[in-house]
Amino acid sequence: LILLDSLLQERTMLSLRGNISIFSPNKLNLPISQIGCSLHTSPVLKRRGAKKVRKISEEMRESMAKGPWYKKPTLVMTSPLGTTVHPVNKFESKEEDFLKEVDAKSCEDFPVDIEDPYSKVPKMCVLCPRKFKENIMPNYKNPKLLSQFVSPHTGHVYQAHITGLCSYMQEIVEREVDRSRVAGFMSTKVINPQYSQDPPLFNPNKPMKPNSL
Repeated sequence: LILLDSLLQERTMLSLRGNISIFSPNKLNLPISQIGCSLHTSPVLKRRGAKKVRKISEEMRESMAKGPWYKKPTLVMTSPLGTTVHPVNKFESKEEDFLKEVDAKSCEDFPVDIEDPYSKVPKMCVLCPRKFKENIMPNYKNPKLLSQFVSPHTGHVYQAHITGLCSYMQEIVEREVDRSRVAGFMSTKVINPQYSQDPPLFNPNKPMKPNSL
């Protein structure tokens, strides 16, 4: 906008002085300075030449050429360091022996790898294979082992809260008891019809009654 304003002002000045347009060729072939117009928008800029010249003294120029005050000249090493005589440590061997002795004695203070005394014993059922050296698995051909988990009065297999077996081994015992009875190795207990109408005295699945007190 400033450039457009200056061009319009110059065009009006030229048109008033000699009807010469800045956008048309100069018929008189004269420079613009002789015509009496300029490209500056104000007389102040015309006197400055469109640029303000900063007046700096010579001392200021010399100080600016040196650079900022905080930048010091780099130090150049003139004397070789190889020729400098350094003192020899007379106790170097003794210090090394002392450090080795300290390391040897500090090794005794390291923690010893032992089992955690507060670790809980892993729970294992009666027939857990980790409990015995030989793997004892319930089999339908071993009625003596299976009869220990069967009630001699009712013929039902005791539940896990009585046998103390895990769910996996309890399922195997119940399956092998059924197979043993089918194969004829174990007898099947049947209630006497004479006592079939008697009221149950307790729940055979939960023989332990809760204490009301």
